[in-house]
Amino acid sequence: MERSSNLTKYTLGLINPGDMLKGIRGGSTGFIKSILPYLKAKRVIIFGISKTTSKPWKSSFIDKNVEFIPICQLKYPSRVPMRLKVFINYMRYRKKILNSGVDVLYIQTPECCLPFLFNNRGIPIIYHQHGSGNPVALSRFFYARKFLFQGLFELILMAIYRYSDWIIAIDKLCLAKAIKNGARRKTSLLMNAIDTEKFRPNKIYRSKMRYRFDIKSNQYSILFVGRIAKTKGPARLLECIPLFRKLEIPFQIFLAGEGSYMPYIKNYVKTYNYGDCVNILGLIPHDELPYYYNMADVVVLLSEMEGVPMVVLEALACGTPVVASRVGGIPDIITHGKNGILVEQLTTERIAISIIKALTLNSDRNFISGTMSEFSAVRFVLCLSNIIKTVIHDS
Repeated sequence: MERSSNLTKYTLGLINPGDMLKGIRGGSTGFIKSILPYLKAKRVIIFGISKTTSKPWKSSFIDKNVEFIPICQLKYPSRVPMRLKVFINYMRYRKKILNSGVDVLYIQTPECCLPFLFNNRGIPIIYHQHGSGNPVALSRFFYARKFLFQGLFELILMAIYRYSDWIIAIDKLCLAKAIKNGARRKTSLLMNAIDTEKFRPNKIYRSKMRYRFDIKSNQYSILFVGRIAKTKGPARLLECIPLFRKLEIPFQIFLAGEGSYMPYIKNYVKTYNYGDCVNILGLIPHDELPYYYNMADVVVLLSEMEGVPMVVLEALACGTPVVASRVGGIPDIITHGKNGILVEQLTTERIAISIIKALTLNSDRNFISGTMSEFSAVRFVLCLSNIIKTVIHDS
């Protein structure tokens, strides 16, 4: 493979069902803000789904050479699983996307990948698998959680392994699954990455933010960043409050994000009169997250299913220890007892004890930040660029 990140000859098509005009968030945020600026592609087109008033197929630029095109408009929440709606609409507009002038399609979700595997006009398909678990098992639709639909999701993955031009595994579990199912010769392990110039320890950020939120010198700042969804575990963090109070631990909890579980969280805080110790921040712009990570004494993510969460990488890069569930690729980035604590069982007592252990780690912030050196955006971009060039030249 070539050793260059320069893709100025090529147009990259990114299939991402999010609405980038409503606000870039989650893993998409990290990729677009930290990775695409270094990719040096001739042009990047993100084909997404509009959840705003933006008109379908009306192009908008969200960065210097990053264009967002909503292919259709869908309402959320919906009585029909969004994954099914998304699949139908990418299938409906696949020809228009394939005729848009892209040289390669980079796809990060299975239901978005399936429509482009066959009769794709010779445009190579790169699938980036972001988790080894079956997300259908956690669907809010009871019928979607049935064995039949979980089996259908696995069949889709098998087709992707067989017919896509390259598989990028986000963690070792994904890599093993792809290799086991026949994708050995076209699979790479490439975890998420962060801009280590932006996400790093900063004492000035820390002091300013603690002053802004009136965090006392003897108080611990506990931060959750992510989608406010039941599966991400924000309620599990709040359930630790009685134990923290019993142990007389001074603390403030900060919840940053939006999601369908927010009404439950707000009602929970109101019902138990936790307004004095729980701060609901809403969605924080990605460029402001380094301030919050530096403010925090610990970041908590108690998900039921994950790949390699950007939140964990960004927090650790800022020198903040992380308490997280032992799922997906998280054990590949958190060294238990060194830069964070891995939670084996998501019970209130074990979570609370794990948070207390993280708050008393001897590791300083510069040491924790140093454990993220291998996750730099520059390294990620070089590997991704070489994969893109390989599949284009081989097609």
